[in-house]
This record gives sequence, structure tokens and C-alpha cells, in this order.
Amino acid sequence: MNDRPNSPPSSKILSSRDISLYRMSRPLGDALFLTTAAHEIRKRRPDAKISIHSHWPLLFLNNSDVYSSHPIREPHRPQGHEIRYEAPWPPRAERHVLQIVGEELGFDPDEVDPQIYYYPTEEEREHAREICPPDDRPLVIVHPFSGFFAARTKQWDFGNWKSFLDSIPSAIDTMRFCGLDDPATPSDRESHRDIETSDIRLIAALLETADAFVGQESGLAHLATALGVPSVVIFTGYVPPAVFGYPQNVNLVPNDLHYIPCWQGDGCDPCKGEICTRAVSPERALEALLGVLQDSNKL
Repeated sequence: MNDRPNSPPSSKILSSRDISLYRMSRPLGDALFLTTAAHEIRKRRPDAKISIHSHWPLLFLNNSDVYSSHPIREPHRPQGHEIRYEAPWPPRAERHVLQIVGEELGFDPDEVDPQIYYYPTEEEREHAREICPPDDRPLVIVHPFSGFFAARTKQWDFGNWKSFLDSIPSAIDTMRFCGLDDPATPSDRESHRDIETSDIRLIAALLETADAFVGQESGLAHLATALGVPSVVIFTGYVPPAVFGYPQNVNLVPNDLHYIPCWQGDGCDPCKGEICTRAVSPERALEALLGVLQDSNKL
């Protein structure tokens, strides 16, 4: 592993008022990391006019840190500062990914808040309330499938998902966001609803109404955290919560697997993603969910 310098360089990015940021990779979570970069720049230079180029330009609407947002048109690479955390890979395990992003910009990583930012509009919130009118039943958003671009070893075992969903008490409503071509939800529970949409603004507004979120480490888990939704996040053997998690969440990790994290999207010997993706039991996930709902006085 290559070592980073003990002290970051002075930031050159603050020398200009007009600042362009971009991220070439497609995952939702990576795009959300741009919100941290924009926020940290504006903290240090309030007059900055920050433009963002991303595969998810709608994420940045209604964000006062962002002057403008634009879609990436591959293979064109935008001009400006690319937000990266992969050099080296794996990153330093003792530092959160968002602190690494800040360090890449030339900021003291200890002065970077490991937070991401998302802001629904009031119109979006009203639309979400019309779709999910409030009642006395807790609503839990579940995320059984990571996105197409996610590492395979991020995915919690489908059998575990089915056992977990089937064991959730019927007094709790569950909801999942999906596309027309996505696999079916691995459960037949009656108090479940699939929302077929790819509209990230609608997804976020609905997610904000939830009493809890349960899913593997993914872009939707980052978005739930940004929205302040109490979350149970399932980590397999791929990456650790110290780097890609948040302390306010309940982060579940496999027990007694000495070789994790492996930092390999297709798994490592001897596991190959077949052991670590099953290691967090459905019973642990259910216990964590019920604990989160009880702590929020939703049960």
C-alpha cells in the first residue's frame, strides 16, 4: 500500500472563485460524495461558484452549495477537479472516504465533516405524502439489490433477504424502489409495496418519509443517511464501516472472518464472496431493525 503524506498540501482549489467538480464513475454513492466536496469548499470560500458534472445531475438541485449541475456525456471528460478516493486502493483504513476526498482537495482531513448533503423541495415532499399518506404503521424502506455498477461482494445473500423480509412483523410496512427489469422482491409479505421508478428526486422524497432504512452498503444507504433516516446498513467482506459507513447508523459486519475486508469486488480466497455475503444473519438484521424502531418510538 502506498502511504499518503502525514500533512495535506495547501489547497490550490480555493484560489479561484469559479470551481468545477466532477466524478466519472456512475454509482450513486460516488456522486453524493461531490456534495461533501462542494460543502467543504464553500465553508472555506463562501463566494465560490461551484459547478458539478455527474451522471446524477438531479442530486444537486436545491443545494445551496452548488451553483449549477450538468450531466456527464461520455466519453467527454469535463474540465475541472475530479473527485477521487481510490489512489491508493485500498484506502487508508483509519480514515473515512469523505475525509480522503477532502484530503485530495488539499484540506486537513481532520477538519472535514464526514457527511453528505441532499435537499428535497417542499413540492417533492408533498408529492411523497400523497403517495404514502401518514398512518400509525411504521414504514421501512428495504434495498435488497445494489445497483448494476456495484461490486458483487456488496450484495447481501438473497436467501438472507427473503428470511429477513418474511420475519418482519406484519404491523410494519415495507417498501422497495425498483425498475421494470429488476428482480422481484424476494418475499410475498402482504404489507409490502414496490414502487417502480427511476426518478431519484421522487425516491429521495419517499425515502425521507420512512421510519427506517435497511440495505447493504450502497448509494441508497448514503442517501438515507443524508436524509437523516435511521438506517441499518449491512456490510459484507468488501469494505469496512470505518471507511464507508456512518456512526449514526447501525452497521452490521460479519463476525469471525479474519480476512475481511478484502477490498475486492469479486471476493477473495477462500471466500469468493460466498461466505462473507451470508455471514450477517437475518436474525441480526431483524433485531437491529426492531431496535432502531423502538429507539425512535415507532414500535
